[in-house]
Amino acid sequence: MDQIVPDRRPRTSSPPPAVPPGGPHGGHGGPHGGRGASKSWLGGALLTALLLGLIALSIRSVSGNLTFVLLGSVGLVVGAFHYLFPGSQFFTLALTNFIGVYACIFVFFAESNFHNISPLIQAIAFVLPLVAFLGGAWWRAEDIRRIVMSRRLREGGHFDRVFLWMAPVWGIGALTFLVPEQDMDTQTIGAIFLLAMSAIAVIVTLVSRDIAIFLLDAGLLFEGFFQQSARLVLPAFAFLTFYSLCIILFGSIYTIMDRFMAEPNFVIEGVRRDITFAEGIYFSIVTFATVGYGDIHPVSGPVRLVCGIEIIMGVLLLLFGFSAIIGHARPSGRSDRNDPL
Repeated sequence: MDQIVPDRRPRTSSPPPAVPPGGPHGGHGGPHGGRGASKSWLGGALLTALLLGLIALSIRSVSGNLTFVLLGSVGLVVGAFHYLFPGSQFFTLALTNFIGVYACIFVFFAESNFHNISPLIQAIAFVLPLVAFLGGAWWRAEDIRRIVMSRRLREGGHFDRVFLWMAPVWGIGALTFLVPEQDMDTQTIGAIFLLAMSAIAVIVTLVSRDIAIFLLDAGLLFEGFFQQSARLVLPAFAFLTFYSLCIILFGSIYTIMDRFMAEPNFVIEGVRRDITFAEGIYFSIVTFATVGYGDIHPVSGPVRLVCGIEIIMGVLLLLFGFSAIIGHARPSGRSDRNDPL
């Protein structure tokens, strides 16, 4: 009888396939993670550039020199921060937007209370808080570097500190409204302006860490917003297409009804006359959006009935359309392994 001898040769097993860090699709959690982040940053950069360009053009009417000061300050401060704290692109975008908002507030107070000061004093006053923030960031570079590199959205506890440092800044701004009521010469007003901006600069230096936290949170929110917006392009385009078709449909109906009825159905800028196709489209837009400027309004029963139908359709389409778009933007919850791609 044959004896079965067990095979004692060492068995070799093939090693499991190597998994790259961060999951089977790389460090970004998916095959398109890096590209998605890059596209989101590019969209944010384009929007920031557009906003900054509009602000620069708008303040040029107030002071042409301030436009160049704004653009130069953005380049200097953002470049310095990118050198000191590399690795957070959306933090840089948030800082750029913050400087743009600061420029608008600065111009508002300068126009309201200090419109007679010289361009040189205006430029110095503008850069004082920015230089102070840059100095405070350099002073507390290690703390701010840890904050920037953490890429973690803070919960609501630190917002109390935001209001604590914003309150004295707005208080100084409110006090400047007393300046126009005083009978002072231009040099004195300029000195008061520099004193007020110097006080704000001191506050900015002391709370530079809190401002950095605020900017980091804003940058992370920007990043999430633009990444989510990328998923909204197709459903939003489909919604706008259907929305436009409805507007054209009702605009055509208004024009046709006006052509085939005995009397004009619309009063246009106080005159009852036939409506043109372009005016019908315009009236359809303001009716569908439930705006109703009043420059064109219907005066016959049948057209008013059609207007009522269009208003109801417009409200329903907005409700269901936005609900569908937001629902499409939510994560599906499926894992990558179920993705056929």
